[in-house]
Amino acid sequence: MGQEIEAKIKVEAMEPVAHQLGRLGARFAAERVQSDAYFSDADGALKKRGCGLRLRTETAGGQTIFILTFKGPRQESPYKNRPECQTQVVDGAAAAAILEALGYRTTLTVAKTRRVWELDGCEVCLDELPRLGCFVEVEGPDEQTILKVLTKLGLQDQPHIRHSYSSMMARQLESEDGSPNDVLTADRNKS
Repeated sequence: MGQEIEAKIKVEAMEPVAHQLGRLGARFAAERVQSDAYFSDADGALKKRGCGLRLRTETAGGQTIFILTFKGPRQESPYKNRPECQTQVVDGAAAAAILEALGYRTTLTVAKTRRVWELDGCEVCLDELPRLGCFVEVEGPDEQTILKVLTKLGLQDQPHIRHSYSSMMARQLESEDGSPNDVLTADRNKS
């Protein structure tokens, strides 16, 4: 199982960060539209262990892929740091049906637009989420490399968010209408 190490920072707008990435010679990789379905078991054992289970539908360049991801409990770190195991699946609907047959249910679906850049061994994602706003995620091999990229972007002193988009969205939905486990459908996706 691999390790996910990332810093997540809320920003007012994406364009200044994108401009800085271009100025630094970062390589633009892709723009992706992602819909992340988060699953939970009936007794909440995954959540109690600090784990997550996600099925991502990702569209880029006219192609759609599906990625099944398990995230383990968070590790002690100034950044978001946790074990992660993921694999691409051929049929997203079949994967969801298998998970449901095993007792998992979709608790929340979060949509986002992600622009991906590569800089100094890190993946820099510029994410826009309805209801939540704009975020920069820097994922890299270790904390020092991530800090160097954050420094180049002028974001090293900004507060880091250790919460997942799913937990942030659940809190946002709960504050709006008291329904923390609603599925974010196309109708609810409007800002």
